Amino acid sequence: MSPHAFHISKLAIIIFAILSVAYLLFSRQEITQADYHELYRVAVSGKKAAFVEKVLETEIDGAIDNSALVELCKRKVWTPGLIFNCEAPKGGVANVRNVFLNCVRYAIEAGATSFVVPEIVSRGTTLSTLKTDITVPFTYFFDLEHFTASLSEACPQIHIIPNRNDLWDQPSTGKAILLSPQDLSDSLVAQTVLASPGTWSRAFKTHLNTTHPAPFSASIPILVSLETPLLQFPLSYDDALLVANFGRMLRFRGDVRRLAATVLYAMDKQFAMGFDPDLPGVRQGLFYGAHLRTAADAKAAGWTPYARQAENYLTHARHKALSTLYLATGNQEDAKTFTETAANLSISVTTKEELLAGKRFQRELTEMNSLTWDQRGLIDYEVLLRSSVFGGTHESSFDWNVAMRRHVVVGNGRWARIGGDGGEPKSHKRDEVEGNEKKRLTTGDEKEGPGVNGDYRSRQSFKDDLSVVFGPPEEGEMFELSMWP
Repeated sequence: MSPHAFHISKLAIIIFAILSVAYLLFSRQEITQADYHELYRVAVSGKKAAFVEKVLETEIDGAIDNSALVELCKRKVWTPGLIFNCEAPKGGVANVRNVFLNCVRYAIEAGATSFVVPEIVSRGTTLSTLKTDITVPFTYFFDLEHFTASLSEACPQIHIIPNRNDLWDQPSTGKAILLSPQDLSDSLVAQTVLASPGTWSRAFKTHLNTTHPAPFSASIPILVSLETPLLQFPLSYDDALLVANFGRMLRFRGDVRRLAATVLYAMDKQFAMGFDPDLPGVRQGLFYGAHLRTAADAKAAGWTPYARQAENYLTHARHKALSTLYLATGNQEDAKTFTETAANLSISVTTKEELLAGKRFQRELTEMNSLTWDQRGLIDYEVLLRSSVFGGTHESSFDWNVAMRRHVVVGNGRWARIGGDGGEPKSHKRDEVEGNEKKRLTTGDEKEGPGVNGDYRSRQSFKDDLSVVFGPPEEGEMFELSMWP
């Protein structure tokens, strides 16, 4: 969009906003929540609405290109009556996302002609209820309309079934055939990843003929239910363009994306960053994005402690000369300590809660607070994607997923393969810690807080031009091999 057209669109939004609000005020007594969602883009200030709209239209890795997926689906042999279902996974969004995408990829590989929209096992509304097992719909995280349209457009051979209950009139599907896909592989890489994905389809057909010898058809279908295949399908098996775009069928729900865009707008105004929502890619020199993963569950699991994470992020931000830092965290006490330490280093730290705390964002703050903890994390995910530099910790699949999506930008819209392939070692790993520094880090002897000498020598599990996942260099191979970007 040209600058002239952009200003014209802003003027049109302002005029339409005035007319819309006037209509609402004089035509009815009460503005409902549905009204708010419908008129959100036009009922707020012109600049803000235009900014949010452009962020929603522009992804860091550009427009979706599903041409490689279309070609893959054209080459497959499809089996009428074969329905694939994905058992509802539990966990954070990165794990759920990877499971769903693997289920779709296995369905394509098997030639399934129907796919049931999967559900999710929610972890509850707060950090204190992470063990709550409540099944929630696909829309808890994702945009169902976008998913359905994306998969149907690329693979029209697959009929999408909205819910497993919709098979009530197909008694032959009453008892599903449970399958753990990796059990059909002779060997695995990095504990979970298929070593020979090219043989999986043949192995599946053999397994199906053995477990279900009775013939099936479009009129007498069968249901195969996959047992949450996490980090299984190797990215190296598919075309680089397909890998870069495959995960794009799972777009986050619209309210979350809109809130994330509003957070970016608020941060841009507060810190005068000059963020241009018209431009795709990752803009340099704006802000550092960090995920401080020190909530109670991470502490209980013995993950990297606060002191090390804080030192990693703050020294990295200083190394990159970034004075604004967006912090995603579930630990408010650590966030306060981190912010105070950062201030001593002339780094300003902000969060989504702080950015939406002003009067002009009162509605957005209320809407965000109505979301569960995991849903609010989607906002952080979207903002971190657009950070100039991102830092995460190696234990977090969330951090790996953010880094892998940003890695597509490094590859100019195609997947630039990383890590090993098959039994090969990971060639890109570099242990940047030398001598006594390496010894100090491996003893677990943590300092009280981050160093302030500006040195940047922390160990890295993954690094490219846009992101670093801090941790032992030998960690994370399963993510590099099979975490769909």
